[in-house]
Amino acid sequence: MLIKNKGKNSGEVNKSLIVVVALVLIGVGIVGPKLDIFNNETVIVNNGVELIKPSDPELLKHCEEVTKALRNGSGDRTTDAKRLSNLYTDLSTLYGLDETIKTTEEVRNANSLAGAMLRMNIGGLYPNLTKACTDLVASQIGTKRIPLDGEIRKKTINAFKALAWACNEGSK
Repeated sequence: MLIKNKGKNSGEVNKSLIVVVALVLIGVGIVGPKLDIFNNETVIVNNGVELIKPSDPELLKHCEEVTKALRNGSGDRTTDAKRLSNLYTDLSTLYGLDETIKTTEEVRNANSLAGAMLRMNIGGLYPNLTKACTDLVASQIGTKRIPLDGEIRKKTINAFKALAWACNEGSK
């Protein structure tokens, strides 16, 4: 709420104040997400989920391979990697639903089906991407068919959030 000034230039002052506030807000909106003043973690909001740079060195190593595979691929990586990041964010949410996916094999099947449903047609455009993504997931949940108990479910969610983060990094 603006305080009304009873002087003859009050309308001009109020308009000027509104313009200044609008410009500041636009500036913060443009620059704000790039500011990293308060912590050293990269936090990005993707489909309502925060993507945080993994702190686990092994997981981060796998993320770097995913990012590298994207950056060494097609020139369309900005769009493709963002779509993959959104997909992996959505999958991390799906795997958090307790009764939807019950085994690690179902995780792998849902992942392959979701990729096909996007119809991205990126096969061959990003050499080593499939292997890098598979290795990252396997590093967290293994390659055997086991039930998703509480701990494995958490690892699955973390793996797919890490994939989303890595893909987002690969889009840059």
